[in-house]
Amino acid sequence: MVFVGKIAYLTVFPGMLFIFLAGLAAHAVASGVRTAISGSELPGAGIGHERFSVVAGTECIVTGGSFQAVMWVAPVLKILALSWVSCIILGFLKGDLALLYALLLMAGATDVFAVFLSQNPRVCQTAWPEAASLLAWAIPFATALAALVLRTGEVSVSGLIRWQVANGVLAGASAGGAAARAGALLALASATAAALALARLRPLGRGYKQGAPGGLLDDVSGPPLAFFAASESAMLFVVPLVLVALFFAGPCARWFAVVFWGLKILGVLLLLALIDTVFARASSTRALVWGAGGAGGLALIGLVLTWIGVSA
Repeated sequence: MVFVGKIAYLTVFPGMLFIFLAGLAAHAVASGVRTAISGSELPGAGIGHERFSVVAGTECIVTGGSFQAVMWVAPVLKILALSWVSCIILGFLKGDLALLYALLLMAGATDVFAVFLSQNPRVCQTAWPEAASLLAWAIPFATALAALVLRTGEVSVSGLIRWQVANGVLAGASAGGAAARAGALLALASATAAALALARLRPLGRGYKQGAPGGLLDDVSGPPLAFFAASESAMLFVVPLVLVALFFAGPCARWFAVVFWGLKILGVLLLLALIDTVFARASSTRALVWGAGGAGGLALIGLVLTWIGVSA
């Protein structure tokens, strides 16, 4: 029971609250990038605190059927999965890379699950595009993780971070020679492309309102709509956090090291927001080809180069 109590304390309330507030901050940064580049406030992923309060205070229109329960449970489950990801990376919970990947997959699959259970035929038509968007990041990200495990020999998140503390960030570490470094760079490129699709950012990500009428959130209103948007904001923080932990981790024993971690997360977020602003959103088929095919191919080449480097 003590273990259950610790899990509830660390992840259910503080973890979800932390990821919610961090998502609002990440949305503010991404919105600032879009406004600075375009000169106007363009709509993007996530939701700000003011808009969240307005949407959460509106009436929830009853849709009926199983979707009535799903639209309440799905966004909360997504935020919970993302909070567990953050707790694993920050060291509150022990977890390996397979668990990290499974939690991210669960967070992405909640949207696909909601589409399949919708009673609206127009929303159901987006089931294939949503599934394609899931595959666009799941395939290259899994291959990139395999390259990281092969390069470092670590299967746990904390072990991977310790390896980078001892040897340097993956792209610059001398272990494995030039081939392994090239493989790490290709894995980083494919993971970045996967991150765009996972966070629903352009060009590979599918927006919640893409294809409207008939978008994923057509039948969602009131508090569930606010929580769906909040989960999208939370993803804007978790995705850079994951990339930093996998490829740019460093020591975090002192306060200035923690600040440096924060600056690296901010830098990755700014890069993703810049790409989201500059590029147009690709169609679902093209996103699948570029993501699973292009980024997945890069990750596979990186895996082969890493194998050559560590075997030499």
